[in-house]
Amino acid sequence: MSMKEILVHLDNTDRCLTRLDVAISLALSHQAHLTGAYSTSHPFYGSPLSGLSLNAEIESHFRQRTTAAGIAADWIFTDVANLRAGATERLILQAYYADLVIVGQADPTAGSLNTPNDLPEHLVIGSGRPVLVIPRFGEFNSIGQMIMLAWRGGKASSRALNDAIHFLEQAQQVNLLMVNPGEHFVTQADNLCTYLGHHGVTATVDRLSVEDVHAGDVLLNQACDLGIDLMVLGAVAHRRLGKTFLGPVGKHFLEHMTIPVLMSR
Repeated sequence: MSMKEILVHLDNTDRCLTRLDVAISLALSHQAHLTGAYSTSHPFYGSPLSGLSLNAEIESHFRQRTTAAGIAADWIFTDVANLRAGATERLILQAYYADLVIVGQADPTAGSLNTPNDLPEHLVIGSGRPVLVIPRFGEFNSIGQMIMLAWRGGKASSRALNDAIHFLEQAQQVNLLMVNPGEHFVTQADNLCTYLGHHGVTATVDRLSVEDVHAGDVLLNQACDLGIDLMVLGAVAHRRLGKTFLGPVGKHFLEHMTIPVLMSR
């Protein structure tokens, strides 16, 4: 199984180039094609005095860095005047044709007028693709050497495991963590290790039983203790009042992540 098409969302925030460097590094590692996507969310921000000039500047960085890295790359720019859909919807449409989507963690203080704060959540819910979310703080020169898979069982966990197999096969260490697992822990652990073994992956399985602590904090704390550089998480979603939302653990990660998180549902 191979990853051959990566889509990275770029914008006018300070973290844009950090995200681009991560995307280039992964494209090199997996010998994948990289597509950079930039869009405006309002006619004003697509005017020659703002959005289009920003687009040209970011496109220039994109082309210079991908050329220097020697990877195949394409650039996509859309603005609301030419395509009557929101920035999130346009990125979701493009994500259908990618093996991996890279996006930044929401940063309400960044001042970006083109990036909705709920973009990562809607991408995870609506794209049907694995979404790699890069934290708004920190530098990540290496992603995927030390991986933790947060396993709770069910469709979302299974999908995340499958979507992360590209990374797991190249990792130096893989930890599977279950928080407050049920009575079938041993069976699940054995099945997981057997499955990963068929892919040439050796994994360590741990379980933690905790009370009165948010499961998201447990996972983040354990990841910090183990030096994890990538968390893999199956994102459970709930529907209420006609809208779909991520479950509490997924939302917690999108708000408090300290390391990159690969989310699938």
